[in-house]
Amino acid sequence: MMRTPTVCEEYVRNVLDFLDKRGISEAKLNNVLGLTLTDHLNEQKRLSLRLFEILLDTGSRLLQDPDFGANAGTHSPRRAWGLVNYLGMSAASTKDAIEVVIEFHKLLIDHGDIEFISTADGKCRLVWDIPERQLPSRHVVEYFFASWYQVNKSALQRWCAARVIHVTYPSPGQHSDFSERMEADVCYSSDVNCVEFDAHFLERPADYPHPSIHEKLLYEARQELVQLQLEDRLIKDVTASIRKHLGNGTPKLESIAEEMGLTARTLQRRLTAISTSFKYLVDQARMEQSKALIADPNKGFLEICSELGFNDQSAFHKAFKRWFGQTPGKFRELQLSMRESALH
Repeated sequence: MMRTPTVCEEYVRNVLDFLDKRGISEAKLNNVLGLTLTDHLNEQKRLSLRLFEILLDTGSRLLQDPDFGANAGTHSPRRAWGLVNYLGMSAASTKDAIEVVIEFHKLLIDHGDIEFISTADGKCRLVWDIPERQLPSRHVVEYFFASWYQVNKSALQRWCAARVIHVTYPSPGQHSDFSERMEADVCYSSDVNCVEFDAHFLERPADYPHPSIHEKLLYEARQELVQLQLEDRLIKDVTASIRKHLGNGTPKLESIAEEMGLTARTLQRRLTAISTSFKYLVDQARMEQSKALIADPNKGFLEICSELGFNDQSAFHKAFKRWFGQTPGKFRELQLSMRESALH
């Protein structure tokens, strides 16, 4: 189980600046949202991906701009990519700059993975591999690719005339200006979200290669990445402890904290700092465990209910339908039917 996905403060500030220049002040935005967005930055100055999605969706509504994510992205200054931008600029070559994005993209948006793929026809793909169950909104995907394009615009225009954007969501219709903003063809309903370009682009020099500065920035970036990985470790440790205690009823924060050698207040503070909560982790642990249990046709619902720590079946059925949109019985029937079909 991963922590709640987050985005960097630079992304948030860039969107706020974009809105402000179009007459939507931060105060007006906060009034519409019913919250002060910057108050929800965690201790690492990161905002949950869900709130960032809400920010982009709200901006789209307020400006009546169906391409808000792409437009905000293409108006990104270099600083919107923070440390990752300076690493890319100081790299020895475009290939090294691409490797920076692959290694440190989580400093921008820690959701999914970035992969580099070479194709047989002399093309390369920078693929954003996103968990299918946690696909971000169209605005987020377009913001990410558009800001990448903006940061690398001069080099792309100079050395890489042929490029194609692939996205997994269907075309939003003729009103979309995403292709125009990216100055590239966009293929909708693709298998992956990626940008495709000529392999020779990798051979070009970076903007301002500087080995000593690059090494110093690498050290700083790796320190920030370690902090995010430590957050993963905390989530895994808490989740493992929750799973161990589910059969005894709903796990208590105090008990889990004591088992980990922490006070309840310290554990709660650490979870809040990484934009998650103990209640959310208990719910996620139950959800993941329920899939494995429901797949066993020999387990009755009462037994599953007990193993997940629910006091009664009605609470389990309600939670299961919230997780999967179906009752446990319907879900099991569908799984068994699919299994039988695969065997014939």
